[in-house]
Amino acid sequence: MTLYNSRNKPLILIADDDRSMRALLNLAMTEEGYEVAEAKNGKQCLAEYQLLKPDAVLLDGVMPDLNGFACCEKIRQLPGGESIPILIITVLDDQKSIDQAFSCGATDYITKPIHWAVLSQRMRRLLATNQTLQEVQAVKQQLEKQQSIINQLCNLAVFLALPNTEY
Repeated sequence: MTLYNSRNKPLILIADDDRSMRALLNLAMTEEGYEVAEAKNGKQCLAEYQLLKPDAVLLDGVMPDLNGFACCEKIRQLPGGESIPILIITVLDDQKSIDQAFSCGATDYITKPIHWAVLSQRMRRLLATNQTLQEVQAVKQQLEKQQSIINQLCNLAVFLALPNTEY
């Protein structure tokens, strides 16, 4: 999987039950040059995630039906979900909520009201880090394949070097 899923721009999935917050986040991400998809709750976010395979997810911590913490945990269990950047954005700023966010798999956490310059920098950093991780994983897979070929060639060389013994 390559970053941006063969798109020119990263796709950011925004999940927030507050329509005005979704609109503000959409505007902020669009102005940064990202493509945006929206979900109005955690259940819709899971469905959109599976359909769109976004490059990052912005999750409100407090939503009806399925809150952002539970949604984050479920995304982490889906194919590709183990490494996608997930940023929880919430009004909750107590230690328990922060701990809960990271224990359920959030990559990062910011509180509302949003400091827009911080959000911008965090998204850039999260996407760049994810891109680097994907590149490292691709190199690792190439090295493993090459090591497998080397091992096969070594085994063949040992086999060919054995004296021919017939019974």
